[in-house]
Amino acid sequence: MAIARSHGRRDAEGLLYLMADAVPDRRPPGDRLPPYVMGVRAQVTRRTTRLRSRLLHSKRGLVGTIHAESVRVVTQYTVRNDPAPAALARFGRTVGDWRSSAAVCRSRAQGLVDEANHLLSCYWDEVWAHARLSADVQDRRPARWLPGKAELDPTWHRLDDGLLPDRWYGAGTPAPGADPAAVEQALAILDSQTAARTVRAGGDR
Repeated sequence: MAIARSHGRRDAEGLLYLMADAVPDRRPPGDRLPPYVMGVRAQVTRRTTRLRSRLLHSKRGLVGTIHAESVRVVTQYTVRNDPAPAALARFGRTVGDWRSSAAVCRSRAQGLVDEANHLLSCYWDEVWAHARLSADVQDRRPARWLPGKAELDPTWHRLDDGLLPDRWYGAGTPAPGADPAAVEQALAILDSQTAARTVRAGGDR
């Protein structure tokens, strides 16, 4: 935080153009963000990317199992039209393990984003405090005014994307012969069957 505030004091004079007409939702174009802000954003991107890479590497065996099980599920439910609850339950357990691990990883990634935004808040607080000494601006930075705010990549909110070989974002090597279409189909079957069981259970009450 001390480093962020130091950068804010140093950069304040050069950022007066942002102070004059600051409004809560306005952000400067990306190429006008100060180097410190760009650096914080780049760092959080690198750190969250490494988190995803470690997840995929540590769970590669589980992902391989899910790929294999997905083919069995699709074959039983769509090719043979012969539902296999035991196979689907086994597939559901492995998918549940993946989703649990992916959710924990996403939470950690969000923590990194929150940490970055705290640094940016300290930076802009200091910029504002020093800029107002030489510009006609209000005493405090508007609460929602945080140019360059870091945000978690939307892909983090789609936990099952990590199971699809064509969406690994360069973070790992999918199992040979892995079929993303089969994985997507199997996940759709699993979720639809789970939803149907939930509805039936609710109706039995």
